[in-house]
Amino acid sequence: MNRFRDWVSRVMYGRYGVDQLGRVLLYVEIALLFVSAFVPNIFLNIVTAVLLVWIFFRMMSRNISRRAEENRRFLSGWNRVKSFFTGGMRAAKDRDHAYFRCPNCGQRVRVPKGKGHIQITCPRCHTQFIKNT
Repeated sequence: MNRFRDWVSRVMYGRYGVDQLGRVLLYVEIALLFVSAFVPNIFLNIVTAVLLVWIFFRMMSRNISRRAEENRRFLSGWNRVKSFFTGGMRAAKDRDHAYFRCPNCGQRVRVPKGKGHIQITCPRCHTQFIKNT
């Protein structure tokens, strides 16, 4: 077992691996495979094959900065969608304020929009961070 683990470590050395985008793509792949088992469709089979190739391409890529940028862009959009459904309704309706999370404790902080670069102090842990409003 140790020989196999060592072999996998050598193969994956310098590779990007799996990130949040990779996991979501994998979940979509599993769902599409499940659907394609009950709905025989050539288009669905092609999509699942292309998606599987893309997952392995991202995982085995040596261009780590490019894959990290893809993941960052994905997380940016994903966090907007997620915050909309998890308490982001108020933030979505509030046009006068911007909402940020404290990098230290995760507390949501509301600040006025249109003030440019401002230094924000977290009310919970008193960490100061700079954001663009």
